[in-house]
Amino acid sequence: MENTLSLTKYWLENIVLGLDLCPFARIPYQKGQIRVVECEDLDEDDQMSFFLEELDLLSQTDPNEISTTIIAYPLGSSDFTIFNDFVGDLEAMLEEAELGDVFQLVAFHPEFVFVDTDFDHLGNYVNRSPFPILHILRSEEIFRALKNPKDGEIISFNNDKKLHEISRETLDQLFYYLKKS
Repeated sequence: MENTLSLTKYWLENIVLGLDLCPFARIPYQKGQIRVVECEDLDEDDQMSFFLEELDLLSQTDPNEISTTIIAYPLGSSDFTIFNDFVGDLEAMLEEAELGDVFQLVAFHPEFVFVDTDFDHLGNYVNRSPFPILHILRSEEIFRALKNPKDGEIISFNNDKKLHEISRETLDQLFYYLKKS
């Protein structure tokens, strides 16, 4: 069985970059500016502390050194709703610390479901990762990358279209980690 960091790297390289689901990730990845870490804590308070330590590190590090951080939570909740609530709590912490304009959080999960979609909708695969994952992004970099406010919607539409154009067999191979044993 693959370890957490190697499976996270597979997901990043073959899903996020390989399918070009995030057109802004390739350059920071090629420059070695994406930090990928694993939080091995089971307790939610410890997981929050881990997040705060990573946030502090990211805050104190030049964006040319670390652009963004991906935290894999292999012991995070297997229930997407619970993990999504956890991420909501982290976002509230950012707001309380007046860092909501500095950082943005994106949740990924094996059972990720966008609002108003069915579980089996292929568009959900954009955010389906091997285990719960939190991506900490610098807001300034997002604003620079999204030159037009509609760019996010266009990317979302294009991702949905890409996933619908891939055969079910290929999707099953790419997302092999979603198969229940």
